[in-house]
Amino acid sequence: MTAPLLAGPALAHRVALVLAVPLQAALGARPVDDADPAAGVAFEIGELADGGAGGAHAGALAVGLEVGALLAVLPHLTEAEHAVSVSTAVTLPAQAPRGGEVAFRGTLDRRTGRSAFTSVTAVCAGVVVARAQIVKAVVRVQPA
Repeated sequence: MTAPLLAGPALAHRVALVLAVPLQAALGARPVDDADPAAGVAFEIGELADGGAGGAHAGALAVGLEVGALLAVLPHLTEAEHAVSVSTAVTLPAQAPRGGEVAFRGTLDRRTGRSAFTSVTAVCAGVVVARAQIVKAVVRVQPA
């Protein structure tokens, strides 16, 4: 018998845990759609995310891309599973200006037994500012 996948309150709780991680919280990361917590994440390019030249720091965008990938995978995991990044390829085709809001939306391209392959797009004011292909290893949740 296969364990049930994350859904409903269990999925919403897991998304809340992801967004409560101090780095995500410091960036102001929040769901793009409260009714669909796995739809993606967004944050404003504020002081912490600024790269010093009026646009987003690539490291801040990388955080959003990682979270977007994880949120896309969560509905395909059981309560006993988690997913951690093992490989990332990122393209940064445009600048996200300071003060702009960036939305990171991921899709699960394929899930095997212990791997999840994702694609994530980051958009600011209708412009694609980052894309990533992120492979995640599916692991057991570690007790707190």
